[in-house]
Amino acid sequence: MNQTLLRIITVFRKLRTKFYTTIFKKMLHSYGPGLGVNNFCSVSRTARVDIGNKFSSNGLVISGLGGVRIGDYFHSGTNCKIMLGSHDYDNGDAIPYGSTYVAKHVTIGDFVWFGSDVTISGNVNIGEGAIIAIGSVVVKDVPPYAIVGGNPAKIIKYRDKDHFDKLKEEKQFH
Repeated sequence: MNQTLLRIITVFRKLRTKFYTTIFKKMLHSYGPGLGVNNFCSVSRTARVDIGNKFSSNGLVISGLGGVRIGDYFHSGTNCKIMLGSHDYDNGDAIPYGSTYVAKHVTIGDFVWFGSDVTISGNVNIGEGAIIAIGSVVVKDVPPYAIVGGNPAKIIKYRDKDHFDKLKEEKQFH
């Protein structure tokens, strides 16, 4: 009985992943091979999103006006958000904000990992190999190999670059 139930659950999970991946692909401007989505992900109609190879997400929402470029071997936990453009509050036609929007962009390098509940604001670049800790709010650029956390996210430490480069040279990718 337990083996049968385990097989049913495994088949259900594979079908769910295939379903969510198919829907997400339709929202993207471009994507590479190996894209996989385990939970619902969405992209606003006003965002242009380009994704590299081997993208894996457990739940990502991209909203606002602007663009996102995500590199190869990206992984994210659940409930992650990339917030692009916002209302124009500096030069708008009303208070608290005007009716026009300001487009913003986000660039995420290769081998980046988001923990769960991460929020990225617009006009941010995240460098290669960076790790964004669970619950972080990123409002400024993250250097390559940095591990950041908090609200606003601050550098906690850096990855061992020599070890990272060794694994990269050996093509030890996940």
